[in-house]
Amino acid sequence: MASKRVGKQMRELAQLAYERDLTFSIEVLQEQMKAWKAGKMTVWDIEQDIHLFHNKIARSLYKNYAMSDTIIAVSLGVAKGVISLDDVPEEERKKIQDIAAQMNHDE
Repeated sequence: MASKRVGKQMRELAQLAYERDLTFSIEVLQEQMKAWKAGKMTVWDIEQDIHLFHNKIARSLYKNYAMSDTIIAVSLGVAKGVISLDDVPEEERKKIQDIAAQMNHDE
């Protein structure tokens, strides 16, 4: 069983992974908005992108990070490359590495 210190570190890593993954997704949306402003997309295209972001991407990230087990959230962050395995407490590193590898394998 993980110590309180390790548990806290893992929760903080899960939050960091969520924040970084969400930031990346918002940056993609921001680039789409720039394309719209530049006349490369219609207002209907950007409306569809916003709808997709809100109803699919943001909800999926929330479910995967905020609503799942901390081990799964941290493993997902490592698998997606938004946090480093080196940031994971030594006591949990092997478990996270194995789960992240399986997540990458399943893609």
